Amino acid sequence: MIISIVYTVIGLIFCFVLYLAFRAINTGMEAKKANKNLDTSNNTILEDSNNINLDNQEDLVKKLTELKELHEKKILNDEEFAAAKKKILGE
Repeated sequence: MIISIVYTVIGLIFCFVLYLAFRAINTGMEAKKANKNLDTSNNTILEDSNNINLDNQEDLVKKLTELKELHEKKILNDEEFAAAKKKILGE
């Protein structure tokens, strides 16, 4: 009789340990998935900000190129060119 009670208690403890192990594994897998989603969203944000910076840089280069062409064609004098350049560069 006592032996069957001991085996039952050991069986219950074993089931509880298995339950805890499966819960720990599941929690780890969910955390890994959440971390992967976080990394993906961070990469997307970085790529978007890089694209915005590249677009801004391309726009800035385009404006400066147009300004240089106007200066070379003598449409703008040196003072007007310098003032417009400062305005474009935000100085």
